Amino acid sequence: MRKINITSSTKELSDYLLSDSKTKKLRYYPIDRFYIQNNNFLEKVLSLNNLEFLFYNLELVNETYSVQLLICLPELWENITYNDVITLIENFTNSFSFYALIEFTHKYLEIDLMDEIFYNENVELKFKKDCIKYFPNIIESLYMNEFDCRELEENSYGINIEQIKKIQLKFKNEDSFKKTMSKEELYKKLSEIKVMYQI
Repeated sequence: MRKINITSSTKELSDYLLSDSKTKKLRYYPIDRFYIQNNNFLEKVLSLNNLEFLFYNLELVNETYSVQLLICLPELWENITYNDVITLIENFTNSFSFYALIEFTHKYLEIDLMDEIFYNENVELKFKKDCIKYFPNIIESLYMNEFDCRELEENSYGINIEQIKKIQLKFKNEDSFKKTMSKEELYKKLSEIKVMYQI
């Protein structure tokens, strides 16, 4: 397992973004790209190691903030590989990191990482059990609905639907990643995994 080490620059900028955004008037709470760009954070974020930045912000235990931050920064995913995603999963230290990763990747990147969690020997059983209890209850929120599409079409976050589609295409063209299945198929799959873990 490859360990992710967080540099002080990643930690400091991430912490500052989180705390400073709370004091600013945002167009879209808890963070939007307008805030990131208008305060000259975009170049600073993109100059950091993408995997470190993703990991640290997914570990913040604030799922809403983490997911929205990732929506605002699609560029972070341009060079992320399948092995990078596995590294993220294997380094997580709390269940909320898994929740945020799945919510973002399933809903906005349209990739299915369930197997990468549930069949990965390097993921603690506790996290697998937490995930299998949690995911069946939030299946609806793992898919974009009309409201989500409208937010992107109206550029609410400062990101438009075309920018998201561009990143989706990157992952669709990589054979290692599985495309999301239908809600019905996902529910069935999660039910089978639940039985496997005797939950």
